[in-house]
Amino acid sequence: MDTTARTAYYKKMFEDYLSPVISGFEETGGIHGACAYSLSAPGKRLRPVVAMMSNEACSGNPAETLPVCLAIEMIHTFSLIHDDLPAIDNDDLRRGRPTCHKAFGEATAILAGDALIFAAFSSVGNSRLKVDAKADIMLEMAEACGLNGLIKGEYDDIKAEGENAGFDEIKDIYVNKTSRLFELSAYSGVRVATADEDLLNNMRTFGRHLGLAFQAIDDILDVTSSPSVLGKTPGKDAIQDKATIIKAIGIDGARKWAEEQTGLALNAISGLKAGHLKNIALDMLKRIN
Repeated sequence: MDTTARTAYYKKMFEDYLSPVISGFEETGGIHGACAYSLSAPGKRLRPVVAMMSNEACSGNPAETLPVCLAIEMIHTFSLIHDDLPAIDNDDLRRGRPTCHKAFGEATAILAGDALIFAAFSSVGNSRLKVDAKADIMLEMAEACGLNGLIKGEYDDIKAEGENAGFDEIKDIYVNKTSRLFELSAYSGVRVATADEDLLNNMRTFGRHLGLAFQAIDDILDVTSSPSVLGKTPGKDAIQDKATIIKAIGIDGARKWAEEQTGLALNAISGLKAGHLKNIALDMLKRIN
């Protein structure tokens, strides 16, 4: 099975697992409906796919990662809901349809994002994983997404608007606001299968550089793409005078840097039979949305 087919297979596996969760939320209504709306928005499900492929590369059973994949997607969705809020990026479009606060109101969107954080921990806590694996993964979730991870990256991103941020500062923002979730995905997929520290560290490194490449390409697409292709409003970075790699080194420099980060990601897993993960990283350089 080639990587495109494998990716589609794992994406469908995840969507099948996600579907009853969304249906349960929709039946409950209210704030659950807002969570369902955002979780069901069409997306690449890249982070769950990375978790499953990382597990596969370590001879695990990717189906066992599904509760963790759900947790990661919930965290990612929470971050998108809050990122789109008027107080942060003030965006009207996400994944090709109105953002959560446009569909349900600002207060409901804030609470829906909050709820998904706790639902993510519940997904791992209620899983059939071994207790030590649950503990390690939930600690990694907290570290990746808290004051030293995603939240810090978002805060620094906001504070850097309109400032003449240097390249190293921009890289730190990217590491926290984007790479940490890719690190979490790769780490968690492996941790479901094994506690081997070398494998876990290699996958963390892979996820970090994959995330940096992803964010660089994301910033390029914000300049070069259209709403119909991108699924969200392009040009927002320039309007808000965001601290981006484009601003620091231009589009050509950003593309070259993304290629360098991809090379570092591939080096981190060079000793593994991880062909699909390697292809995912290479394909990311060519993505259009």
